[in-house]
Amino acid sequence: MPGPGPDMWRRAGCCGGQDTQVKQVNIEGVPVGLVGLDTIFEQLYLLGKPPDGAVSEELLAMVEARNYVPRAAEEKYKQALLREYASFCAEKAQ
Repeated sequence: MPGPGPDMWRRAGCCGGQDTQVKQVNIEGVPVGLVGLDTIFEQLYLLGKPPDGAVSEELLAMVEARNYVPRAAEEKYKQALLREYASFCAEKAQ
């Protein structure tokens, strides 16, 4: 898959990755199942990416590599993904 980002997630692609676990995320009160989210969070965490606004574009791109995200809802997804990633990082720090 061409584009920016760590080679490890570009190679995984949609169907080539082994993480098929679905995690529920609330997008403005609507539960949405996303494939591979824990792996994405782990990769960003290992790369030392802090859970701030700067990582939201990268988060969205990584999620879109394996999940459908409606263009009209991209900003809502970014906010929800950033919230979930911050929670993931807080748990790792304990």
